[in-house]
Amino acid sequence: MSMGVACATPASAGAGTVAAAPANTASAPALDARDSAFSAHEGTWANWIARQIFYGGKPIPETHGEAESHVSDLHAVYYDYIVVSIALMFLLGLISFLGTRKVTVRPDGKATSFPHLLEAAVEGFHKYCVSVMGNELADKYSPLVASFFFAILLFNWIGLIPGLIAPTSNPNVPFGLAIVAFFCVHFIAIREAGIKSYLMHYVGEPLWLAPLNIPLHIVGELVKPVSLAMRLLGNIFGDETVVAQLALLGISAYFLPIQFPMMIMGTFMGLLQALVFATLVAIYIVIFASHHDAHDENNVHGTTEHVRAFGHEEIVAHPSETTLA
Repeated sequence: MSMGVACATPASAGAGTVAAAPANTASAPALDARDSAFSAHEGTWANWIARQIFYGGKPIPETHGEAESHVSDLHAVYYDYIVVSIALMFLLGLISFLGTRKVTVRPDGKATSFPHLLEAAVEGFHKYCVSVMGNELADKYSPLVASFFFAILLFNWIGLIPGLIAPTSNPNVPFGLAIVAFFCVHFIAIREAGIKSYLMHYVGEPLWLAPLNIPLHIVGELVKPVSLAMRLLGNIFGDETVVAQLALLGISAYFLPIQFPMMIMGTFMGLLQALVFATLVAIYIVIFASHHDAHDENNVHGTTEHVRAFGHEEIVAHPSETTLA
């Protein structure tokens, strides 16, 4: 929960905030994308650093109404999420470094020590990736999927601390993560399947439906990052907004902390949305890899059949009955 959002008026949109200035003040500048509900409104703990970098170090301009004051230029508080995002990425790197600098086959210390807890978290997520992607793909790409998961988890949870803002409640971060995931998935697809099998994914079967399949598949692939970003943004921004409004209501009702139940739910929601994002990235990778396997298993040299023997699934090859020249 951002302290800035909690200090805003109930109508938390930036346009409403600027319009709160008295009539005798100078007219406000034209609004742009930064003058929106995604601004921190009154700034966060990271605002001083953000203003030094993006606002020339100038103080936050304010307009004073009859009973309260507001930020008159939301550009001064808009870029806080960038500072918070960079700080969290450095924190994640520091956690990884401290937790792995003394890795041994048999770790010493208590079971609740930091290296043990970090190893348990990473190993547990790797096992989850195995259940989604299979052993071979999980061994290759679970570090990538885990990077998305733990980064988004930190981004989501940091907004629960008063005075800070969840970077994923700003559209730039979810869409940036989704675009990176999009290019990673397609790079992996070409690497795993080869360019021919990758392009055949868009052509589909039968071949005579290619004029219909190609545009449908292209649109489907372009929609995936949009859906990833919108799902993450909608849930985290909605949670931040509800917590902020409940905090404002609690302040007006003798400082009752009525936002706490929603903050507890926000903890679960942050974990769930990070897991959903990472799981979908893993599934997108598997879709291309499985298409490659299906293409190889039904080639002109014969067919294969999946059978279960002695409790394990095996692939039995059947040579082609056609005569090869």
